[in-house]
Amino acid sequence: MKLWIAISGWLALLLGLFCLLLYIVAPHQTIWMASIGGIAGVNAIFFLFSERDAIKRRVKSRTAVYGMNTFILCSVFLGILVFANMLSARHKHRFDFTSSGIFTLAPQTEKIVANLPREVTLTAFFQSESPTKADFKNLMDGYLDLSDKIKLSFVDPDKNPAIIKQYGVTTYGTVALESGKQETKIQNPTEESITNALLKVTKDEKKTIYFLEGHGERDPDDTEGQGYSTTKTALERDGFAVEKLLLLQTAAVPENADTLVIAGPQKPIHPQEQKAMEEYLHKGGSIFLLLDPQTETGLDDFLNRWGIEVQEDIVIDPMSKLFGGDYAAPVVNQYMLHDITKDFALPTIFPVLRSVTAKKTDGLEVEELLQTGANSWAESDFAGKKVKFDEGVDRKGPVSIAVIASKKIASEEKTTPEANADEAKNQDGKQESARKGNLMVVGDSDFANNTYFNFSGNGDFFLNTASWLAEEETLISIRPKERKDSPIHLTSDWGGAIFLLGTIIFPGVVVMVGVKKWWTRRRL
Repeated sequence: MKLWIAISGWLALLLGLFCLLLYIVAPHQTIWMASIGGIAGVNAIFFLFSERDAIKRRVKSRTAVYGMNTFILCSVFLGILVFANMLSARHKHRFDFTSSGIFTLAPQTEKIVANLPREVTLTAFFQSESPTKADFKNLMDGYLDLSDKIKLSFVDPDKNPAIIKQYGVTTYGTVALESGKQETKIQNPTEESITNALLKVTKDEKKTIYFLEGHGERDPDDTEGQGYSTTKTALERDGFAVEKLLLLQTAAVPENADTLVIAGPQKPIHPQEQKAMEEYLHKGGSIFLLLDPQTETGLDDFLNRWGIEVQEDIVIDPMSKLFGGDYAAPVVNQYMLHDITKDFALPTIFPVLRSVTAKKTDGLEVEELLQTGANSWAESDFAGKKVKFDEGVDRKGPVSIAVIASKKIASEEKTTPEANADEAKNQDGKQESARKGNLMVVGDSDFANNTYFNFSGNGDFFLNTASWLAEEETLISIRPKERKDSPIHLTSDWGGAIFLLGTIIFPGVVVMVGVKKWWTRRRL
């Protein structure tokens, strides 16, 4: 009888394990699993009933009690691990302890990825053991955490020649992006290039920004220090089309113009051109006007009608010396609350700046956007040899240097078919038009030229303003910065000290402690 009891116990154990293995390998074999599990259960019941007295004695023994306590503690510990794993799987968060935050995506990237309109597929062509593959995967983990609309797959070019031919890939590290009918490839997958590629494949419509010319304005094709080629490249990288406009020829701002930039005119703008600009604003257009000090543009009346006054002065800020700049190059870090400057913390520098103030005007929303520091002032006598603050003559800071004016477009001013359609909807009470004409004026154009565009927040401020005027709110943020290497430079003395500590002193201490313990136990 004892032999059959032992056999039933072993059968219950072996058949139970086989049933579990069958469930893992072939879960669809339900009949077999039920049959084997039933036989195992019958043998287990027979074994437990036959050995019930022995089991009771074992359970009450000291060894069983200790074993039970150990089992309960292990179960609790495993339960905590499982719970922590479930929490980490459902609530993803990345910690970046680097000083420059190189593993943290830029706010603009986060905003763009969070607002992707449709799914984007990325196919990355890396060799299996390539070290750059790990860097790219680490970067992409940040994107994948932000959106479920990004799908990433890796292809080893050496093992999949057919896929390589299909995509036309010729270089290791190429990443192909596809979304709808749009596709593009990048060969240097940095955060900036990936984010720009995401914009490219998800934007079906490209907005156009025109640069006015004919009055000595900054040229978007000029690659010299005073030119705006860097600005043009940055705008195109954000998905805008950049064109030039000669109003003296066209007599009107093109219908497809989303923003008109007038960057530092050096000669007066003709009244007919001003009329075309005003008509454009009254149709809901946007103008970004950059006016340098000591220039006559003939725009005073035009600006007054929009509640903006440009002063004949130069802003002086002695605190600029702390940043290595000149007194006449104020560093601005005071931003009024606005969508353009929301979460904007980087300082901007304006070389040779004039003040721009807001004037209360009926029918307009006018607000000052940027101000210089409290130690600055608006110098009126800038022709003098010695510049100093004159009480009662100069204006004490903070000095306003950028003003934005907005005007809601009345229904009778709408002339386009789209505007008339909006008006009809308003009359039916179905939809309220939010169309506005926007005019932004800054008292300097040098801050966005090729020399200063990449200084601190200069480029971001220009691009944020252009994006807001063109109604591309998702582009208003801080853009990705280039990740730079931060090598540790050791002197020969520091190198020698680290060698001694790592290879002689620390290992020697461990060996000495071990020998001492051995010697002590040897004497017991």
